[in-house]
Amino acid sequence: DSGHTVVADQAQAMVEWMDDFFGDPTYDLEKAESYLRLEFENDWEQNEGNDFGVRLRGKVQLPKISQRVDLLFSEEDNASADREDREDIDNVSLQLRVREGDSSRFDATLGYSSGNLKPGVRYRNEGDIDFGRSYRYVQRLQYEDDEKFFTLGQVDLFQTFNNRDVLRWTNRVKYGENTEGAEWRTRLSLFQRFAVDTKRPLALNHFASIRGETRPKSFIKNYRLGTIWRRQVYRDFLFVELEPGLNYRRAEYEDQRELSWSFVIRLEIALSRDLTRGKRDISKEEDSAMEPLPDA
Repeated sequence: DSGHTVVADQAQAMVEWMDDFFGDPTYDLEKAESYLRLEFENDWEQNEGNDFGVRLRGKVQLPKISQRVDLLFSEEDNASADREDREDIDNVSLQLRVREGDSSRFDATLGYSSGNLKPGVRYRNEGDIDFGRSYRYVQRLQYEDDEKFFTLGQVDLFQTFNNRDVLRWTNRVKYGENTEGAEWRTRLSLFQRFAVDTKRPLALNHFASIRGETRPKSFIKNYRLGTIWRRQVYRDFLFVELEPGLNYRRAEYEDQRELSWSFVIRLEIALSRDLTRGKRDISKEEDSAMEPLPDA
């Protein structure tokens, strides 16, 4: 039992380290402190040229109102780290933590964008499956004037290797009154970290994804391969990302599928109380794993 607990803690710490280092939106929403992420992004695509943009997202605690209420701004409606799924909208919302247990959490949200209110609820459940394996399940139900009612579900399966690599398989489905049937995506990502003993380690995310829809005709919209190179530079709160990618897509069922290279350069300013790459000190947990286990 003690050995299982140590392995489970190490695996969870590795997943949290990767989520925090890459700024995963789902992980950020449940941080215990306020945070801010300002991104300057230049997105080049072979068939479309350059597109420069600035994105701001964050969470501000409102302790004078309630310890359970947070103010969110520029929250992606899909809570996805995949840039293809992001929507460039200005959104402000309140998040109320209704109930939280050891492995689950239930939130009520009220968003505001372009003069429209967006009420919704969000449920998350996560836990261990086996040695080094864990899961995370997030389900959202929301109403918007343009999309009406829709639900968004995402399941993440994690496998850790040698306290350095994390394999993540993400499956996501969005379905609603105005969606193209079930809009789905599956993505397999291998996260790796290097130079762990240095002040600013390097992390890579190699990924392959497939996305599609089921209405009016079921077809795959895009196959995508890529790698994200991410590292802190100069200061702990400055991150640089390089993301080369290859798309094999068609926008509509009748279109011919085309190959398209892409390359993203991203500079991120990340401000929060804790920028030590995760709440847990993984090195200490690794040392604790080497200690002899207590007698049964």
